[in-house]
Amino acid sequence: MYGMFNDFVIPYLDIRDRTKGYAVSIVKAGLTAVGRDGGPVRPPLSNLTEADLADLTLLIQKMS
Repeated sequence: MYGMFNDFVIPYLDIRDRTKGYAVSIVKAGLTAVGRDGGPVRPPLSNLTEADLADLTLLIQKMS
């Protein structure tokens, strides 16, 4: 039980907390990371940076 929490949830929350508004952005980016189109967020929110998206994609791939 703690494995998934420590291996996925905590790193996911770390990415989410990097920028205000990422709570929505990270969900849409997660869809992109698994090959679905989440689309962009609406202003004033911002999409994940390329580096943050890469971190999220790697995190999701490690869990697959």
